[in-house]
Amino acid sequence: MKQLIFALLLTCCGVQISTQQYHQFSPAIYDQRSCYINQDLTAEYRSSNYQFILPLYKSVAVRSNLNFVLSPNSIWIIVAAIAEGADPVTQQKLFQLLSVPNDPCVRQVYYQLATTRALPSNDVNIKNTRLWLFDDGTTVNPTWYDLVVKNSLLDVVRAPIRHNPIATANEIKRIMSSSLPRLDLSGNSVILDTMDYNGLWATAFSDAVIERAPFYNLQGQPIGAVDIMRVQRRVRIAYHEKLQVKVIELPVGADERYRMLFAMIIGDDIPSVVGAVTSDFVFEFLGSLRPSLIPIDVAIPRMVISSEIDMRVVLEDLGIKELWTDPAVTRYMSSPPALPSSFVQRTTLVLNNTGLEYAYPEPQSAYNTRTGLDPVLGREFIADRPFLFGLFDAETWTCLLSAIYTKPTYS
Repeated sequence: MKQLIFALLLTCCGVQISTQQYHQFSPAIYDQRSCYINQDLTAEYRSSNYQFILPLYKSVAVRSNLNFVLSPNSIWIIVAAIAEGADPVTQQKLFQLLSVPNDPCVRQVYYQLATTRALPSNDVNIKNTRLWLFDDGTTVNPTWYDLVVKNSLLDVVRAPIRHNPIATANEIKRIMSSSLPRLDLSGNSVILDTMDYNGLWATAFSDAVIERAPFYNLQGQPIGAVDIMRVQRRVRIAYHEKLQVKVIELPVGADERYRMLFAMIIGDDIPSVVGAVTSDFVFEFLGSLRPSLIPIDVAIPRMVISSEIDMRVVLEDLGIKELWTDPAVTRYMSSPPALPSSFVQRTTLVLNNTGLEYAYPEPQSAYNTRTGLDPVLGREFIADRPFLFGLFDAETWTCLLSAIYTKPTYS
């Protein structure tokens, strides 16, 4: 359906989509219909996912001046699609980078888990588009095409990149909702990825308590102003003494099927915190979250944050270099071999105070009432200084969005 819509849009703009012509390639790719796995592989999938997305996150953090939003799971899925069609040597390299097994049936289970974490609904609007756009002079391997499309890894479409690059670029900009200043159409294909998030909290922030307030840097100096959303409620919260990071969990959506985690830096060193994040660190923190016995004051900036990230240079940081220049790498994907000249991800996240349930005020607790928490956590979580945050699927703890907020960006 997405391919049809995209084709119609390009046609409306004067861009003609060539009819897909199939050609037989080798080697053959596995038959998905023969796979049967009677085993819960969630933990193995999650471990593989984090082994890739954490180095990805750190590379983006270094290049972004510590203010960005990223959809790491979406990049994991796209790199998996690339691996499935790469030449045998590169395929093994990418499988190792993704930490996925050689067993194609197990990989298929991983792909089903990864691609079903972010589904749009009335209460949580998550829209993710993953496209590999080929020039219409390129013939795509039908076996690889079927694998990546049927597993929802990618939508593969074609457009006249070579003979009508202006119209193609304009339509890509519209699809990406972005000017894409670094878009390079010099190759015979481009890879495009978008993620848009706007969800309802399980419990709303108070409508009556949104105030303009200063936002500080880690040295305590005011650097701007934000609209602070406030609520008083019981939350799950934890503190990491070595890194001096305070973390809270806020449920999102019906049945709390998503969780937003906020990590506020109490110390003065963001790069050290980012560098220390490992999969063990993440799961240790998740395991250390404890509910407060009484409502505490929670304040989060209302924001719209958007990032355009050149994923080609990020993946080159991770060792994926031959994909862009060596025809041998993609000779089993298409004829002539695909040489993508761009890979861009655009992610936009909206946080506001709306929720599924009204934030009913709870009776005030006496100040000396125990919170049930580490004393260093106090009785509040006020995010008025740099913090890290992310959106997670509560079933598998897949990280759907990850961000660092160091500068006021609300609009």
